[in-house]
Amino acid sequence: MHSLKNISKYFYDDSWSSLFSVKKNKKIALNDLSLDIQENDCIAVLGKNGSGKSTLLRIIGNILTPDEGQLAFSNTLIDTSYISGNERSFFWRLTVFENLEFFSKIYGLSSKTLKKEIENILRELGLSQYANTKFMSLSSGFKKRVSIARALIKKPDIFLFDEITSSLDSSTKKQIISTITDLCANSDNNAIIWATHDVSEALEMCNKVIMLEEGRLSSIIKSNDKEFSEEYISKFL
Repeated sequence: MHSLKNISKYFYDDSWSSLFSVKKNKKIALNDLSLDIQENDCIAVLGKNGSGKSTLLRIIGNILTPDEGQLAFSNTLIDTSYISGNERSFFWRLTVFENLEFFSKIYGLSSKTLKKEIENILRELGLSQYANTKFMSLSSGFKKRVSIARALIKKPDIFLFDEITSSLDSSTKKQIISTITDLCANSDNNAIIWATHDVSEALEMCNKVIMLEEGRLSSIIKSNDKEFSEEYISKFL
C-alpha cells in the first residue's frame, strides 16, 4: 500500500508587483490531504477546476514536492508515469516508433524484445498504421494515444492520467477508456489514478472515486457504496 499523509501544497504570487510586497499572496492547492492507494486500485479523482486534481497527481508522480506532509510508498523503488492531456515532451520530427524506441531505451528496457513490445502496444491502441508517421503530423487524439503507449511500455507501479480524454472525439475517447479499463482489469499490482471531470467515465472505469474541494479531500466513494452513482456524485461538481 502507498500512502499520502497530511499533504499540503502552496503556490505564491510571482508577479512583478509581488516583488515589492512584504506579504506574498499564497494559494493553497492541497490542504492536509491524506490518501491510501492500494495495489490494483483504479481511483478516479473528481472536482471542480482549481480543486487540486493536477497538483495531487504531480505530487504522487514526484513532479512537485509537497510543502507539508509526506509520501509513504511501499518501497523506495516505486515508479510512476504521469500522462497529461497536454503532452509536449516528444520529439516532433521523429516518428511514433522512433519516439517510443527512444524512451524505451531511457527506461532501460531490453533491446531483444523492444521492437515486438512496441508493435504490440501500437496495435492495442490502434496506432500500427502510424508507426512511421512523424509525431508532429498526428492529431491531438493520436498524440494522446502515443502518450499512453509510452506509459504502457514503461510499466510503472502507478499510472497517473491527468484529463487524458479531454477534447477528444467520442470514438477516440471510447478506445482510450477501453484500453485503460482493460489495464485496470489485468494489471499486475499496478495502481491507476484517473483525474477527470466526466462522472460517467469515472464510474465506468474505476473502483473508487475521491472528491476534491478547494484542495481538501471531501469524500471517498467505493464501488460497493450506495453513493457510487452518477446522480449522487454529479451534485458536487
